[in-house]
Amino acid sequence: MIAASVSGGTVCLRCRLRLLRHLRQSTQPFQTSNRNRILKDRQPSLRYFASESTARLAVQTASGEGRDESRGSQNEAQGRKPRGDKEYGFKRSSSRKRLSGTRVLSEGVEGLNSAILGKPGHVIVLRDHGLFQKKNPLPRLENVQDGSTSRPTIDIEALLDNQRRAPTAEEVRENINDLRPKTDTILPEREFLKLQTTLIDGFLSVQLMAYLEHHKQDSLHRETLQNNSKPVEGAEQASQYDWIRKISPWIPLGDQQGIADGTDPSLYGYVTDSATAKAKFAVRIMRECWGLSIAELSAGLGETRIKIRNSEFLLLMRGTQRWVNVMSKIWLDPDEKIEAFRNQKTLRLVTTKTKASILIRSLDETLKQITTKSIPVELVTSEPIDGAVLEELGRITNTHLKISPSYNRLHVTWLEAGTLASDGLEDTREAVFRLLLTALKPRQVASRLSVVGFVDGRNGRFVTDTTSKEKLGWKDRMGQWARYMLPLGPAEDTSRTASPLRRLPLPIEPQTEVSGRTSNFDEDKEFLPETQFPAHPVKWAEGLKTATEAQFGYLLHANEPTTPPPPMPQLLTANHPRLFLPATPHPVHLAKFEMSDKSALVLPKSTVVIHFWPAPVLGSAKRDTRKKNLVPQASALSAPILELRLAVAGRLVTGVESLRAIKQVHVTDVMVPTSPIDLRFTQTQYTFLEGGPASLDTWQPIADFLKPARLDLASGTQFEVPPHQRFPIPRRLFSAPFTSTDADADGDKVISVQYTFVGLEVHRAVSIPYEGCQLTYTSVDGGRGGRRCAQVSLEPAFSGSDSFNVEANADKLQDSFLSACQKLAETDNLWSNYPSIRKFTSS
Repeated sequence: MIAASVSGGTVCLRCRLRLLRHLRQSTQPFQTSNRNRILKDRQPSLRYFASESTARLAVQTASGEGRDESRGSQNEAQGRKPRGDKEYGFKRSSSRKRLSGTRVLSEGVEGLNSAILGKPGHVIVLRDHGLFQKKNPLPRLENVQDGSTSRPTIDIEALLDNQRRAPTAEEVRENINDLRPKTDTILPEREFLKLQTTLIDGFLSVQLMAYLEHHKQDSLHRETLQNNSKPVEGAEQASQYDWIRKISPWIPLGDQQGIADGTDPSLYGYVTDSATAKAKFAVRIMRECWGLSIAELSAGLGETRIKIRNSEFLLLMRGTQRWVNVMSKIWLDPDEKIEAFRNQKTLRLVTTKTKASILIRSLDETLKQITTKSIPVELVTSEPIDGAVLEELGRITNTHLKISPSYNRLHVTWLEAGTLASDGLEDTREAVFRLLLTALKPRQVASRLSVVGFVDGRNGRFVTDTTSKEKLGWKDRMGQWARYMLPLGPAEDTSRTASPLRRLPLPIEPQTEVSGRTSNFDEDKEFLPETQFPAHPVKWAEGLKTATEAQFGYLLHANEPTTPPPPMPQLLTANHPRLFLPATPHPVHLAKFEMSDKSALVLPKSTVVIHFWPAPVLGSAKRDTRKKNLVPQASALSAPILELRLAVAGRLVTGVESLRAIKQVHVTDVMVPTSPIDLRFTQTQYTFLEGGPASLDTWQPIADFLKPARLDLASGTQFEVPPHQRFPIPRRLFSAPFTSTDADADGDKVISVQYTFVGLEVHRAVSIPYEGCQLTYTSVDGGRGGRRCAQVSLEPAFSGSDSFNVEANADKLQDSFLSACQKLAETDNLWSNYPSIRKFTSS
């Protein structure tokens, strides 16, 4: 390296020593009369401060002028005129020099041996003397006067000592830092390569390597002062994000086959395998220390890898990976992508350099919205919660679920996507709570299991269902379920072994309109004025109705693949876990029923069914029952289940259809192991809210719930509703008895009950008559965590008049309904398409 403090940095040391010796001689005392001679002697010293081309030009010019002067004086002494005008017929002009761009040109006139237009011919000649270079001036001799001497103001010994002394490490680093661009970090390729060449030609390899080591040590020292126990590796801009464990610099995606293994990723696209070690040092300084990049490379595609902290990465990868999908739709072009490596907790961004920075900032803003809330475990279950259940629920709800060390609270962590909580709508914590409540603490219903067509002495077996998981609830999808089936011989017929269905425990009533839109009510039966709800022209119906529905499908039992089924008597009496999976025949077969009855008018109907359960309370909670019309704690869960049905036209909700209070549900499951179809009968005792068409929509509890709700049926079953709502319920609808004091109270007295929203389903149904009953094909969409299925059900037909006597015709209704259900179940071509497909040989 050449010290920057020495003038004339391009002159070698040998020439400088010759220059110094000449300066000493030229500064000796001299007489004023010899001034011209001394100045003339100084003229050759100028050659040492010029470049090679300009020095040669000066010597040639000086010698040419000297020859001209000597020739002129000789001519004068001999009394002859100089040649030129007379001999060659032109006037020679003295040459002059001028600059043309960066080159030195001399202009002259040369004569021709021929005449042009009767006159001697001549031409103008331009001679090129090379590139123009500034001359290094000599130190000026000041105070030079007649009869006096002076020495130049230069310390020769200090100059020689400075040349012999090696530069210090601080001086080298300062000189390298002087080359660093002050503002721009993205340079054109031409400027980048020029700066790289300057570093390579101006410094030694050891000096460049020492600069890199000093920068690395300085960075570690700064991180230690900031108490960063786990420093972030990679770009300096990423050190401000505490959720990043490691980030690689953005590197272009170009052909990297020419890069040797083990090469720093920051050098991809900037060096090749054939590059020297010194060239790599120079590029590393520009990339790692100065953060410089080439504009042409930054405008193309590249990649950066971000290793994220475990807790944040789990939230990003939960369920639908909402952030990845949203960012891909907003920012990424067709060739760009975001990849996730779960085992490495790493995101790979394949974008331009500008977009990579934008995505990192967007990810930081998203991770700042992390919210954590807790749920008392006692509200949903008294048993330990399986870790697999929490993992599956976290996947569905895009949350991270963790049980506290004391096992009394469940911590729910999620990325907040909006301000639903401030609007009074259900947030993610409430969604997790209702899904756990319905899965781990289902409502108790009366159930009975029977079998039809079983052949004594023949053992059946479990046939595992593996293709209908989407028809089940979220927790049921995690289990193994199988249907109990009985093998048949080739010549056996199931109709010979079938027996009549047993009677149902509750009477069967014909269907009636339960929309509640009637004005026949007693004004004295309005809600009491002392309740917190104002009086409205609505009231709960006095009596209870029974709705009976038969569903067709598969009765599935909990099953371990390696465990054989128990004997039939034990299977019927044991409380074996089971569920019902709906099945549907092909729509072509259903259309045949419509064609057989020409008078039938088939109209589709869409309904939104919203389910409410009484809000659970902690066993240790103390409720203030001194307030009027609050349900006592012991009877809180004995309140009826509520079903709010909304009428739908197209994709829009048009109003309230009905509000049902379900007091009791009885389920009768019928196994038919020799048939492809089992049956489930569901009988529901309920009452409904009576009132005019406008009264139901404006009733305060319903209006308070529906006003802030957001129901989007156009893009699927997406809903945002309040998590809780209070409803006034008459005492007579509670299933559990009150205390002795409350038992004597009026059954129509209204109790204010806090209800929890537990789910929403969209039903789209088509009904046709069948054997004096109503056959309905229904498509059910339960949204996130709910079931999605199609089902076929059979219900009693509507009564012809209000004067129909149910008690007198109870046995007749039951027999005709059960006969229609059995006939539909035994129609082979309806369920299996071929009569013999369900007969197989026992092995």
